[in-house]
Amino acid sequence: MAMRVLRFFMHSVAAHALTYSANPRMAARAAPELLVRHATCVMCDGSDERKTALLNALARTEGVGRPSEQEDEADSDIPLGEWWIAEFEKLKDGEGEIAEFIKEFVPTFAFFLAIRLAIVEPRYIPSLSMYPTFEINDQLAVEKVSKWTRPYERREVVVFDPPPFFWALTDRKDDGEALIKRIVAIEGDTVEVRGGRLYVNGELQEELYTNEPAEYVLPALQVPAGQVFVLGDNRNHSFDSHYWGFLPAKNIIGHAIFRYWPPTRIGRIPDA
Repeated sequence: MAMRVLRFFMHSVAAHALTYSANPRMAARAAPELLVRHATCVMCDGSDERKTALLNALARTEGVGRPSEQEDEADSDIPLGEWWIAEFEKLKDGEGEIAEFIKEFVPTFAFFLAIRLAIVEPRYIPSLSMYPTFEINDQLAVEKVSKWTRPYERREVVVFDPPPFFWALTDRKDDGEALIKRIVAIEGDTVEVRGGRLYVNGELQEELYTNEPAEYVLPALQVPAGQVFVLGDNRNHSFDSHYWGFLPAKNIIGHAIFRYWPPTRIGRIPDA
């Protein structure tokens, strides 16, 4: 009788296993139910050995006594001070949780730091000197590669460190503040503002990105080698080259290429 019940149990479990084999997750969820259902049949035979085997199998399917849980409980009983001491001892041998954190964090941090220093960095707009192109709190991506691969071009929007005369006029010490303006003339160009309009090399410039005509006059100036001339798009509300002069090209940090905030104004920054 016992052997017939055992054979029935094995055939039933095998049949159910075949039914669920196409879906491993379903099989995993069904396993405890199957064991319980058939364990009842087999236990009626009264064999302690088979009962023990079935109970052990059921415990394994339920994940009882997983080592990770037991270890977590053991760790939670260790006082924080002792845990720190133990971790620092392990750290000397390159082991432990702190060591694992450092191994994962440092390369990731170094990777993103390298990107920021050498490739692209975020910037935000603190004023309306470039309105209507940018508004206060717009956030931009500034690429830093093209300055090494090609000369600067007119109409590019650039972020830069102000020249010394900027700080002299503002009666401030260099505090690391960066500015954002548009290049309107490059080395060798003659730049002039008259009648509220910009002229480069004697040609009137069509500037659809400006807020209003300039209310100042700038006599014709030739841009020296290694310099550029920059103006804000909000011509009458921008502290730029028409105040403090030419900008050394070496002061340029990068070229603004993309606005990623606010979401309603996401997009590439045009150079014209």
